This record gives sequence, C-alpha cells and structure tokens, in this order.
Amino acid sequence: MYNDHMTNVRTPAMRTVVTAGGERIDFEFERKRVANINMRVRGDGSVHVSAPFRVSESTVLRFVSDRAEWVLRNVERARARCADSFVGKGCAPLWGESVPVVFKEGERASARLSGGVIAVTAPSAEAADRAVSRLLVKVASRELPVIFREAEAKCGGRFGAPADVAVRVMRSRWGSCDRAGRKIRLNALLVTAPRECAEYVCMHELAHFVSGGHDGAFYAALAEVCPHHAELKKELNAAALTRLPRGGEKN
Repeated sequence: MYNDHMTNVRTPAMRTVVTAGGERIDFEFERKRVANINMRVRGDGSVHVSAPFRVSESTVLRFVSDRAEWVLRNVERARARCADSFVGKGCAPLWGESVPVVFKEGERASARLSGGVIAVTAPSAEAADRAVSRLLVKVASRELPVIFREAEAKCGGRFGAPADVAVRVMRSRWGSCDRAGRKIRLNALLVTAPRECAEYVCMHELAHFVSGGHDGAFYAALAEVCPHHAELKKELNAAALTRLPRGGEKN
C-alpha cells in the first residue's frame, strides 16, 4: 500500500469494475486528499481503491488492471482466511462458547464485550479482527489468573507454596512451568477453550513441580488432582484456537 496523508475531505465511494486477463475485478473507489493511488484487499476479500482528485478514472482503472495478478491472488487468500476470521464468521470463541461479533466500520478500532455480544468498530475487517483478538487477550489476562488460583486451591497445597502466574500468547504450548523460579506461564488463547480445559492446563503445569518431564510420577500427580485429564486434553485441542486471525495484505 502506498503511503498517503488523509484528511476528512473525500467523495462518496462507488463500485467500479475492471476486466484483466479475462478476470473481473470489482472494487470500491473513492477520491480523497491523498498523495498517491492506494489499493488494499480487505479481510473479507473486497477491494478498496482511493485516489487523489487530480488523477483521472482511466488512470485508476489502469492502475488496478496492471496489478490484477496481485489483486486476484490476495482476494483468494482473504476469502480463504474468512473461515478463520472473527468478522468473517460473525462470532468468536470465548470460554468454549460462540459469542456473536457485530462489526461496524469506523475510523478507530475498538472492541467491547457486553450482553454476550462483542461489538467492534474498525476501519476494516482485518483491523476489527485484531481488535477482537486484543479483547480476548485482555479477558484472558484478567480471568486466567483467577482460574489458576482456583485450581491451585483445589490441589490443597499438594504442589507447595503458591506459584507466580503470568499470561501471554504462546505459539506452541498451552503453558510452561519454571520449577526453580516457581513461575507458571499460561497461553492467553486458553480463553477460547471451556473453563474446565483451562483449569486442566493449570493443574498440568502444577504437576510439573513433582516432575519436570512427563513420566510416571508426573501423571500420577496429575491424575490425583485431575482424574479426567486425558479427556480434557482432547477437548482442549479440539476446541481452542492455536493462533489468532491474521491481518490483510497490502500493496
């Protein structure tokens, strides 16, 4: 995407079509106080183009046509990603439930959970997905430590003094345990799983204070405090997200 310097002065957007290489490209076009022609593929696969007032419509059409291969490739990618998009699906997972996501276009990105609905305002679908992702991580940072302390209490001191707990997004694991420092880290994406699955992960990490590996002593300790750990592990891996939606690509 080319850099621009936007103001609030613009013309109403209109739908335009260009045909390139036998392929039809539908796009939304508007004029603004910008320095260059801007084009982007939104998260839902729609194409938006803005151009300076001085640039002719034929120049805009040629600009899009010259980049047809890039546009079509990224439209296809965006549509494929919609299955992983909160806005594309119209919902987001939260503690094992599907929460409706209501998207409204606006200049600033924000997301709010109220009445069992996530209301999100953003300039684009991909920005909205990022706003919802930040909201989910915020909920996880607030509620996972509470779940952890409850799980720790259920263990009745079986694993020693209270451990420090922190929450962050992890790429390849649901949690980690620093035995020497008595620190446990929980993956923020546990917020997308049922609470009992998040509690299982807490107990799993606590059991590592008995053994650093996954040996007989570890599983004996885990089974003592979480008898259904195997079933919960399967449910967790089937239900929870392992990554958050990605933003759209820009030219």
